[in-house]
This record gives sequence, C-alpha cells and structure tokens, in this order.
Amino acid sequence: MFAAYREALRLPGTLRFSATGFVARLPVAMVGLGIVLLVSGTTGSYAAAGVLSAAFQLPAALGAVISSRWIDRVGQHRLLPWLASLNATFLILFVVTVERSAPFVLQIVVVALAGICQPAIGSMVRARWASATQGGPLLRSAFALESILDEGVFTVGPLVTAFLAFQIGLPLPVILGAGLGLAGGLALALQRRTEPIPRRTAPVGDAVHHRGAIRQPGVLLVVAAAIGVGTVFGSFEVAVVAFTQQAGSPGSSGIVLAIWALGSMLGGIWFGSRSWRMTLGRQVMLLSGLLAVALLLAPFSPSILFLAGATTVAGVAIAPTLIALFSLTERLVPAHQLTEGLTWTNSGLAIGFSAGTAGAGLLVDAFGPAWGFVLSVVGATLASVVAVAGQGSFRRADTAKPPSEPVQAWIDDPLPGPQPGAIADDPR
Repeated sequence: MFAAYREALRLPGTLRFSATGFVARLPVAMVGLGIVLLVSGTTGSYAAAGVLSAAFQLPAALGAVISSRWIDRVGQHRLLPWLASLNATFLILFVVTVERSAPFVLQIVVVALAGICQPAIGSMVRARWASATQGGPLLRSAFALESILDEGVFTVGPLVTAFLAFQIGLPLPVILGAGLGLAGGLALALQRRTEPIPRRTAPVGDAVHHRGAIRQPGVLLVVAAAIGVGTVFGSFEVAVVAFTQQAGSPGSSGIVLAIWALGSMLGGIWFGSRSWRMTLGRQVMLLSGLLAVALLLAPFSPSILFLAGATTVAGVAIAPTLIALFSLTERLVPAHQLTEGLTWTNSGLAIGFSAGTAGAGLLVDAFGPAWGFVLSVVGATLASVVAVAGQGSFRRADTAKPPSEPVQAWIDDPLPGPQPGAIADDPR
C-alpha cells in the first residue's frame, strides 16, 4: 500500500520540503479554530467568531491567488519570507485588538490583513512535487500524500489548539500558529534546490498563456465544488465548538475535530494508494455525495460520543474528495499554470470555509448547534451537484494530459542562468 509513497519520498529533497510544508501548514488548522475559540470565549458570540474567522479566510483565499501568480513569476524564495513575516505580525496584532476590546471594525481589518498575507503553502509544496516528479505517474501519489499530511495537520492542530486555549490561555493558539507559520515559511523558502524555476515570460503569440488558470475549461466548476467542500469544513468546525460547549465539555471540541481528521487520513491513505478506473469527474461527484450522506447523522447527535462516531464515518470521505479535486485541477490546467490552478482550488476551499464559519455562527446563535451541521450537509450536497453539472467539462481531463506524460520545460530565456521551468505562471 505504501510503496508509491516511499518511492515518491526517495526523490531528492522531497522528504525535506514535504516535512517543512507540514509544519508551515499547521497554522491552517490552528488559526481558524483559534479565532473561533478566542472570540467566542471572550465575547460569548458565535456570530462574531464566525464573522472574524470569515474575515480571515476570505482575504486569505483571494490573496493566495494573487501571491501565487507572483510566486510563479519571481520564485518562492523571493516572496514567501515577506508573506510569512507579515502574516505573523498581523495575527499577533489581531490578538492584541481582541484582548483590548478594540472596535469590531478594527478587528476585522487587522485579521483581514493577516489573511491577505497568508502564504499558500499547500500549493507551493504541490508545485514542488509536480516539478520533482515531472508530471509522471508518481505525481498522483505525491498529491495523495500531501492530502494525507493535510489531514495530519487537522488531526494535530485542533488537539493542540483546544489544549492550549482551555488549559493555558485563549490567545495562545493564534500566537503559536503565527510563530509556526513564520518558521515553516522561512524554512521552506531556504530550500532552493527543489523550488520550481520561475517563468518570467511566455512565448510570443502563444494565446493559451495569456489567460489565467480560472479561465481554463472546467476549472471554475472545480472551484465551485471546492467552495461546497470548504463550507463543510467551516460550518462543521463552528458547530462542533458550539455543541461541545452546550454539552458542558468545551475541551472536547479538539478531540472531535481530531477524530474527524483522523478518519479522513485513514480514508486518504486507502484511497490514494490505489489506482481507479473511474474518471476524476465522477470521483468528485460520488465522493462529495457520499460525504453529504455521511453527514446526515450529525444534526441528530444526542451526545458528544454519538457525534464522535458520526464524525468518524463522515471524515473517511474527506481526504479522498480532496485528492480527487486536486488531481482534477492538475489535469485541467496547463503545466505552466499549475501553482495558480491549485491555488484557485485551495481558494475555493477557503471561500467555502469562510462562508461556512460565518453562516454556521449565525445559525448556531439563532437556532442551535444542529443547524450548523445542517449547513455542512448543504455544502457537501452543493459540491456533488456542481460535479454532476460539470461532467462534460471534466471529461477533458481524462484525455487532455495522461498522468504519465512528462512535463516539458520551456527554455526560452535568452539570458544566462537558470532557464524557465515547467511549473510557472503567466503573470498577465
């Protein structure tokens, strides 16, 4: 089962940048939940917590698309240190504004600036994998490995966040997330040998390189499906925090969310280690539909123990859905736009997450935690419906670029020095 993963990690530098990426992505699982715990614990309002979490996630989604295009043009080592430093600085300032009860508008502005500067670490790491594997058959296993590590992040992150928040202090998870993001981002930027070579120019007259990745056929539908899946993440997180708080065991929120991620990790290990004859478009459609069905139990949870069991069942479908989404994106975009394309999918997840946290916060305050879980079901259903509608566009992914096709480098830089590589983006 693990042979493909071991083979991928034997490629030069891959173990190092993948491990560094794991550390650099830990804040993704800590900061969002940390904001919800900090604000709800300080103000008693899940609506305010959801709005501020959304104010962080939505700018993060939009900022990641812009920064990824710059990164594809100038290189990760040039822009990543700045993004990591600014992100950490604004997160610390946000904690100060909450602790000092600054005006709500100021809190929104500061946390939004932190979001804009959040580096798209997952996309950068996946772009390194695409460069290291040259788009060969190991790329799918590499993407599966990163999805599994993502779930590892969301297994460790909530446990650490809940422990720090309730045992030491509510602000600590956000502060630690800022520090880990800074350290991990700087460490990744220093690994120059595995960095995709930036593409500064496009061949004259090559029209396909003049449009962004989002304009490639089928990509917008993938992003829409990702928004649905992201809504699941955001609403489920807020609903779990509210449910465990109502049950009198707020610290259990981290355990439930860790179980959710652990189930996803096991599902991802199994799914990613196998080859599937089913098309990627159908995989997205069926897996997101399965997720919606599995989530139906959550709104009817009578206890934390029942919720944990329902969470385990639903979690198994998460990583396979993400693997299919990212694999479909990789097949739909040209090689030179891979980082941007993957970032669009990540941004769809982040947009959905922000909508899920804000929507669930309002629903929980008005009607109770069960309605937050209902929103999770709606998000997964939306993803499946979009995938059904996109089957015609997604079919191109199964004929346009075979998984084993090597990615060709473009060598058109007339200046001495490194040549433009395969994983780059047209900045226009």
